[in-house]
This record gives sequence, C-alpha cells and structure tokens, in this order.
Amino acid sequence: MQTHERSLKVVRDGEGRQFTVMGATATYKATAEDTGGAYSLSVDITPPHGGVPLHVHNREDEAMYIIEGEYEIQCGDRTVRVTKGAFVFLPKGVPNRFENATDAPARHIHITSPGGFERFMEQMALIASDGPPDKDKMREVLRKHEIEMM
Repeated sequence: MQTHERSLKVVRDGEGRQFTVMGATATYKATAEDTGGAYSLSVDITPPHGGVPLHVHNREDEAMYIIEGEYEIQCGDRTVRVTKGAFVFLPKGVPNRFENATDAPARHIHITSPGGFERFMEQMALIASDGPPDKDKMREVLRKHEIEMM
C-alpha cells in the first residue's frame, strides 16, 4: 500500500474525477491516492438496461450500495435483483456482472479494494473517447488491470 498524508478531504456534490465508459458515468470521490491505496469510491450512473458484462477482477474486491433504481447482479452462480438501500459485496476471483433493470438511469456507490480501479476507468474512457474502443487496446487495458471478460 502507498503511504499518504492523513488529512481531511471534502468532495462536494458534482465534484470528483469523472469517467464515462460503456455509457455509464463514474465520478470518483476517493481514489487510491486519497486512501493510501486502501480503496477507491465512485458514484456511478448506469443508463437504462446498461451495465457491465460477465467479468472477473483478479485484483479487487468490489462493493455496490444502491442509491436509486434496480439492478440485476450476478456473482458466481447466484443472480439477485436489488433496489435502493441494498448493499452487495462481489469478491475478487468470482465472475460477476450487473445490469440496470429499469427504463430510467440507476445510481450506485461503487467501492473497490484495494484502490486504483480509477486508473482502469481512466484508461478505458480514453480508448473509447471517439466511439467504440479498439478491441486490442481494450484487451491490453484489461490484462494490465488483471480483469478477464468472460
């Protein structure tokens, strides 16, 4: 883990590093740099019926706290539907996916531990900034961050 100077940090509504990937927007309120590498935290907006296909994180555990909407979440062989107020833990090494199950945008808090997932999001946003990402570049970013698409 990185070391960092402990100090108060306030990130107000509408503030934070923002990345758009696959139609979803993640606004980072806490990054690995802020937390000494312990975790990253973002507020994510998922478009209607959008989400993330089945994949495996080999580096990070993930957690989601649903703020608005309804998500269908698969982790391993279990699939659940969750709504506002639900907390979901997705352990590293286990295939998972999620989808906004509604016709309106949905929001959740996304936590990854250890931190650093914002670097993946930044790189994905860059390669997809002009349209669909180049598949070779996407595979390289996934490999670098130890994420496997299923």
